[in-house]
Amino acid sequence: MVKALLVRGDYHGILPLLYDRLLETGGPAELLDQVHRQTVARVMWELRHRPIVSSVLAALDAIDAAPVVFKGTALAYALYPRPALRTRGDTDIIVAPAARSRAQAALEALGFRRDPGVSGEFVSYQACYTIAEGGGRNHSIDLHWRINNSELLSRLFTHDELIAQACPLPLLDPHALIASPVHALLLACMHRATHKQNPYYVDDVAYFGGDRLIWLYDIHLLVGQFGDAEWEDFCRTASSKGLRAICLEGMQLANARFNTVLPEAVVAKLAVGHVAEPAAFYLNGGSSRQQWMDFRAIDGPGQRLRFLSELVFPTAEYMRLKYPAARPGWLPWLYLRRALAGISKRFRSRAAQGAVDEFQSR
Repeated sequence: MVKALLVRGDYHGILPLLYDRLLETGGPAELLDQVHRQTVARVMWELRHRPIVSSVLAALDAIDAAPVVFKGTALAYALYPRPALRTRGDTDIIVAPAARSRAQAALEALGFRRDPGVSGEFVSYQACYTIAEGGGRNHSIDLHWRINNSELLSRLFTHDELIAQACPLPLLDPHALIASPVHALLLACMHRATHKQNPYYVDDVAYFGGDRLIWLYDIHLLVGQFGDAEWEDFCRTASSKGLRAICLEGMQLANARFNTVLPEAVVAKLAVGHVAEPAAFYLNGGSSRQQWMDFRAIDGPGQRLRFLSELVFPTAEYMRLKYPAARPGWLPWLYLRRALAGISKRFRSRAAQGAVDEFQSR
């Protein structure tokens, strides 16, 4: 029982929050001990992670990359009583697109190394950089130059939009800028929805679905900060971005889990008619629909062909990192192996999602 609870709590990212609550209410000694151990580990990681993030922000400021911190780390320092309560595996930072190459070089100069991943002009708008501090402890920066890897979703919020309304967060760093509360709530609702089809990994185990409690708790805390002016701005922006349905879904899930107070007028404004918004149609669809919509979002036949090429044939550098034991002459066979693995993975993910849907319907 305790082991199962720890596994689920780890997936949901709530073990430090659970420990705080157990200190007030009490609980089984074995559970308290195990959750305490994991909470202490999170606190120690946080103590090291913050100065690393500060050094990154200083380096990016020095090259005029105009960094904005968003998602987990921004919320940890802006909303939670103690940052370690907001578990996460990395820090997301978006920089000006024109500063992309300089930002990557700055991270490498600090000792970060780029993680293996698909790269290209259209298939990826972010790169993960990791630095190791010994003892198996790693710290990662997810560097973005567009807000999302999806061609369609990445156009909803530009770096210029985010930095124009960004807020200072001296608790994280004297020069830190984070996404505004309105942008943060919009991105939090969109982020949870992206994982309906795209897996989220905990200890190298893939999970599908946007039901992680820590994401819904983020939404709960953000909503709790809003007054009339923020709600008006939020509803107007959600409508202009075509995110009303996605935002309403996320906030209603937060309400179901945490009794999040949602003003009736806001719910009425976010209610969508019979025609699905493009973002909702995209996020509620399978990978084939999403790839087709991303393809359609790209301008011009030449760029669309390049997108297809990057999708099917990632760079040779990526293939060598993915299959380090393979000989150089095996590259064509490696592409075939990757394609077959992708097909198999798609079938497995559909089967896994079917099992989840069946379980939830009981």
